Amino acid sequence: MIHFKSIGFLVLIFAISLFSQNPIDKDFKCSFTRSVMKNMEYNSSVTYNQSLMDISYYKLDLFIDVEIETIAGSVTIKGTVGSLQPEFLEFDFSNQMTVDSIKLQQNLVSFEHENSLIQIASPDVIGQDGYEFEIEIFYNGNPTPTGFGSFNFDSHNNIPHVWTLSEPFGSRSWWPCKDDPADKADSVDIIVTMIEDQIVVSNGILIEETDLDNGLKRYFWKERYPITTYLVSITTYPYEMWTDEYVSVNGDTMPIVHYVYPDHYDIVYQNYQLTASMMLLFENRFGEYPFINEKYGHVEFGRGGGMEHQTISSMGGYSQWLIAHELGHQWWGNLVTCNSFEHIWLNEGFARFSEALWEEEHNGFEAYKSYWVNHAYFGPGTIYVENTSNISEIFNLNLTYNKAGWVVHMLRGVMGDSSFFQTLKSYGSNDTLAYNSATTEDFKRVCEAESGLDLDDFFNQWIYGSYYPKYGVSWELNQYDELIVDIYQQQNWQYFNMPIPIHVITTQDSIKFVLENNSEYQQFNLGFFPNSVVDLKIDPDNWILKEVEYLSLPDVVPEKSDIILYPAYPNPFNSSTFISFYIPENLGQINSYIKVYDIKGKLIDDMLYFKSIPGLNKISWDSKNISSGIYFIQLNAGRYFYDQKVQLIK
Repeated sequence: MIHFKSIGFLVLIFAISLFSQNPIDKDFKCSFTRSVMKNMEYNSSVTYNQSLMDISYYKLDLFIDVEIETIAGSVTIKGTVGSLQPEFLEFDFSNQMTVDSIKLQQNLVSFEHENSLIQIASPDVIGQDGYEFEIEIFYNGNPTPTGFGSFNFDSHNNIPHVWTLSEPFGSRSWWPCKDDPADKADSVDIIVTMIEDQIVVSNGILIEETDLDNGLKRYFWKERYPITTYLVSITTYPYEMWTDEYVSVNGDTMPIVHYVYPDHYDIVYQNYQLTASMMLLFENRFGEYPFINEKYGHVEFGRGGGMEHQTISSMGGYSQWLIAHELGHQWWGNLVTCNSFEHIWLNEGFARFSEALWEEEHNGFEAYKSYWVNHAYFGPGTIYVENTSNISEIFNLNLTYNKAGWVVHMLRGVMGDSSFFQTLKSYGSNDTLAYNSATTEDFKRVCEAESGLDLDDFFNQWIYGSYYPKYGVSWELNQYDELIVDIYQQQNWQYFNMPIPIHVITTQDSIKFVLENNSEYQQFNLGFFPNSVVDLKIDPDNWILKEVEYLSLPDVVPEKSDIILYPAYPNPFNSSTFISFYIPENLGQINSYIKVYDIKGKLIDDMLYFKSIPGLNKISWDSKNISSGIYFIQLNAGRYFYDQKVQLIK
């Protein structure tokens, strides 16, 4: 939404951020960042010993008892150590849980479990370049919920309901692991045994369902694509399930599976059925669905919003935006995962952009523009998360979601559709980034390689910088009918280097220009427009997060004359500045009026000069209280009027 406010002869244009979504339709993490993170135990960075370990495989084999609300079982971990060998093999695991025993290479070993870290002495491998290890950790307990849930014993309609949500550091609260988004296991097996009336839903493909004695049932799910710890999910309930089919651009077929509360089936069905259409759109824009050999689907859980668990998004809502958001994450967050949560905008900004992309596909470009107006943020703070030990900073609604989404949108505007969407496909298929992790710099390198652009300024100002530009714009046709456009950056923080789209509206047409703007003040000559310019608009399609103010002089129509007004000097100037002008010989001695206006058209000085004579006139102007900037000086000499812009520098 754009609002216009008249201030004298100025028109101020500004965008207002409207957060009108129902909370249940928002992505989970931005809905619950205000949760108190009670009992949250984590280290937001890996230890030195962990940095020397590379994890390749996890197997979770768990028994879930919904009556006494405990879990018991084991986690098998396989990995490698290189030539630099750790003193301990270390794994993140909450002290609230009990470790019963640990096997290393099939042998029972001693261990320490303190400060939510399991330490196992490294095997004696002196003289080796590296080694593979296999560890099996047996444990039990009642996982302590965190602000985002992690592992929850819940209920729906008084029926037991289990669900997990482990982002960012919650996996360690219910299973031992190297809880680092950058270290993906090549595959994960999830085996869950529990009472037979519960349906267990997890990542990847359901390999086996086995009925056991005593009213129990075992589910075996296998994720065969690389996956990070926070995307591992277990959800259980007596769901109603239905399956749709996705047919890719290449003709490959894949099931889309929906697990919903039976009493919600009728209200979620229509929007969930749009998933295949969204997938086709995203495949065309981003590349093939990353987990085409497995599945995609939704499973309802006990929170509002959603969580993009790999191949099976957990859903607490059913809006189209939420569905598009979590589906977009399968590319941006799951295929390519942020290397650390400092770079979480690479997940959430792209998921926000996915919402807008579906809005454009479903409702047109005007709806796409409105989406960004309604998700604008004009406040302080960097998108790059400087403190990942603060959960609310990681999942800041305005920065991590809204402004980050704007960054992706602005990149589209800077690069153009062809280059931009090809960049996304290259980013998602990059040999070192696909099914792996990425930093902001990794993404920047892909953008520059595809577009040929130097994007240093763009990333420095929008990712690592704060705020946005405030543009002041004025235009006029000079005496040669050339269109002169002046752009001023009026903010009192950094200046932005951005290409600015300009639409010149004439009596016959609308002509588009792109002006490269990078400083406090720039003047552009757009060429010959003989009496045909009706209006001028700066970035009317909102490709830049900005405020715009249209500036103009008081209504004075200069007449052609021999009067010449010279800019104020000296430059830089001190307390006294001189204004010089010529009076034609045929006028004789006349009274002259001089008025000085600031950039916003406010009158700041008004001088009556009685002794203007033919030839050169020089007026001393007391400018000691005038700051550096652009000024408009208006001269009235007899029946002649003249306006001139000057730039004064102190």
